[in-house]
Amino acid sequence: MSRRAKPSRRALLRRWLLSGGILGSGTAALAVYGRHEAHQPVVENVTITLPTLPLAFDGLRAVVLGDLHVCPSFPASNLAPALALAKAAQPELVLLVGDYVCDREGDYGADMASCISALEPLARSARLGAFASFGNHDFPMPPLDPPHALWASAGIVPLLDSAAQLQSEKALLWLVGLRSAISRPTNPQTVLGTLTNKGTAPRLLLWHEPDRASLAAEAEASLMLSGHTHGGQLVVPGVGPLRLPREGRRYPAGLVYVEGMPLYTTRGVGVLPPRMRINCPPEVTVLTLKRG
Repeated sequence: MSRRAKPSRRALLRRWLLSGGILGSGTAALAVYGRHEAHQPVVENVTITLPTLPLAFDGLRAVVLGDLHVCPSFPASNLAPALALAKAAQPELVLLVGDYVCDREGDYGADMASCISALEPLARSARLGAFASFGNHDFPMPPLDPPHALWASAGIVPLLDSAAQLQSEKALLWLVGLRSAISRPTNPQTVLGTLTNKGTAPRLLLWHEPDRASLAAEAEASLMLSGHTHGGQLVVPGVGPLRLPREGRRYPAGLVYVEGMPLYTTRGVGVLPPRMRINCPPEVTVLTLKRG
């Protein structure tokens, strides 16, 4: 007779919370708090040292935003607190790591346009520009890509398996954006392998799904920035995130080093059902790059 494995404590908590256990247990206050926290973004100040960073970029400050998920139940107006924090940081560079809409709700075109419009003032205020990669919610029916012209008209450079150069005082830094690994096949070796000055110019990779970090490290990315996980949204102390998406289970949030390459995963700004956050507030990442 086979014995069925006992569910883990994490699995039991996940079932309880996601099946309505919060409300069913009479602790409606926790659900109210979770909905409140979902609209209370915080700034995370992160400093990453890169040994090949040119002196001209030493101290470069960037804002990283991801998982905005604009849709009818989370309209673009809900982004205002996070965007105010981002603008107050006075970034020189804005880096966007995908999932601007929710592909299960609302109108793709209208929601994408609304999100881009909300981002435009921040993008135009950054001295070195704004650059966007794209997540699994952002792609329309294959083989189409997100609307390139709409992003460009807002002063945001869309990166779809492509790269852009930042230059300062003859120093060079590469920004690379890959398509979502879930939505479209993509290969960091192919894109990063075409870049020049690989030995001296850092290569900052925007790739939505953090669990692909080992492939990025093998392709000699200097730093990878991701989103996708929302940090789990519901995080129980001593247990951790109760639910994480595929391609986002190994590195749910924060800074880690994968084969020597720094990877930073933001908790994101928006939410997906259940539309609450517990012990996992929305995040505006203020990233400072230092020469090591």
